[in-house]
Amino acid sequence: MRIIALLVMVFGVALGGGAIFFASKYFNDMKASMAQNEPDTVRVLVAKVSLPYGARLGTDHLQWVEWPRAAVPAGSFTSVQALLGNDGNARRIVLRSIEPGEPILAAKLTEPGQSPRMAMNLGDGKRAVSIQIDAVSGVAGFVAPGDQVDILLTREQRGQLTSSVILQEITIIAVDQLSNSESSSPRLGKTVTVEVDTTQAQKLALAQQIGRLSLTLRGTGEEDAGPVAPVTESQLSDLAAPAAPAPVDPGLKVRVRRAGQLSDVVPVQEGAGSNADSDGGAAAGN
Repeated sequence: MRIIALLVMVFGVALGGGAIFFASKYFNDMKASMAQNEPDTVRVLVAKVSLPYGARLGTDHLQWVEWPRAAVPAGSFTSVQALLGNDGNARRIVLRSIEPGEPILAAKLTEPGQSPRMAMNLGDGKRAVSIQIDAVSGVAGFVAPGDQVDILLTREQRGQLTSSVILQEITIIAVDQLSNSESSSPRLGKTVTVEVDTTQAQKLALAQQIGRLSLTLRGTGEEDAGPVAPVTESQLSDLAAPAAPAPVDPGLKVRVRRAGQLSDVVPVQEGAGSNADSDGGAAAGN
């Protein structure tokens, strides 16, 4: 009996040891496999707070985020020294607003010690052109940098006034000399500066010489509806004129009973009061 009990105990210990060994090997293999599948990451500097146009970048505006190495955005920074110099005090100004958690990109900043200029805000192949406006043509001051507008040209053509949409989806980059869009209050300016290509710049230069330009503010995210036909002064007159009455069939007659007698009367078109009176007198005579 003792031998049997001893054999059972040895067998149980062997089974337990084997189970522990294989379980440990399984978990070690799983851990190694997970380590192989984890993406290779690198620390990237991102914005800790919202950074508007014109803000000076400082170390208190930054934080680190682990970013997949294969997906690191071009122009991002992986060291504070590369961004703000060895002493962390290099003067770099934000050219385009940066949201919290967004990587700090070189394209959105000035070079160390460089002052921001309008040319840095322009896209590739774009030009900045200024247009004179007033309270009416400038949408009562409700246009602000970053808004999109359509530009209308009103001029005299063939003896009558004509209004045409010459440019659509044009971005405002400054009102007077203000290029910061953070202000929420309307601003009445004398000029707006827009971002256009070379051909559009030529159209604006010509349009300012031959007529009056006006802006129409587009809704956020509005899609282009395609070409818009010009509106002429004569079309406004047509809209204001009353609709012409429908013609009356001259052969149509209405039988009317007057003073116990039946007579045929021709209906009179509205506005022909003199004819109605004469017909009424004739009917009365009959």
